[in-house]
Amino acid sequence: MAFPTSPTNGQQTTINGVIYTYSTALTAWTVTTSTGANISANNVTATTSVNSVLISATGNVVGANILGTIQTNSIINSGSNATGNIGSSSTYFNTAFITSTSAQYADLAESYLSDADYTPGTVMVFGGTTEVTKCMQDQATSVAGVVSTKPAYCMNAGLTGAHVAVVALSGRVPCQVLGPVTKGDIMVGTVDGRARAEKNPAAGTIVGKALDSFSGDTGIIEIVVGTA
Repeated sequence: MAFPTSPTNGQQTTINGVIYTYSTALTAWTVTTSTGANISANNVTATTSVNSVLISATGNVVGANILGTIQTNSIINSGSNATGNIGSSSTYFNTAFITSTSAQYADLAESYLSDADYTPGTVMVFGGTTEVTKCMQDQATSVAGVVSTKPAYCMNAGLTGAHVAVVALSGRVPCQVLGPVTKGDIMVGTVDGRARAEKNPAAGTIVGKALDSFSGDTGIIEIVVGTA
């Protein structure tokens, strides 16, 4: 069912068992179901003569298809952790006005066009046939960052191309390394997309600092990218 067109002030209608009352002052249908009740609005759609639907309740509001503006002081995930999205990669929101955020993952990354698909932990440099490529030179001075495993925030996320590398620019990430490495060592780019420890790094060569020690030949450790 849809809301009546051209409603009058105080007019009531019932949709899916929920009672709504129209307010000309608000230009909206307001929910008049008793306070604390659970409201299931499976298809509440404003018609051409209604600007909004105002739902006010201390109970749960379950909306499978609510079109228009939703005003609330809290949004809680009723499912398990890391499920559900706000928007999508194809239909996204514009600007978010917030005070602070928190994330489970730990790096700030940006998408770049690359000349191939590279595994997480690969040290990348600016160059190649596109924008970035795997580091193949010891102490290369064009270090871009490290291919991210799971970025906390990804800039330029809508970039498309034959190959796109999500490169961590700051924060902690797993990184492919050549040993030995001591925790706290400054890491520079080297051959085969890896990083190694260097006491006197040249400008532009620094990948980050090691968070772990490593005594083997090749392996993966966590580093802090972009920290000298």
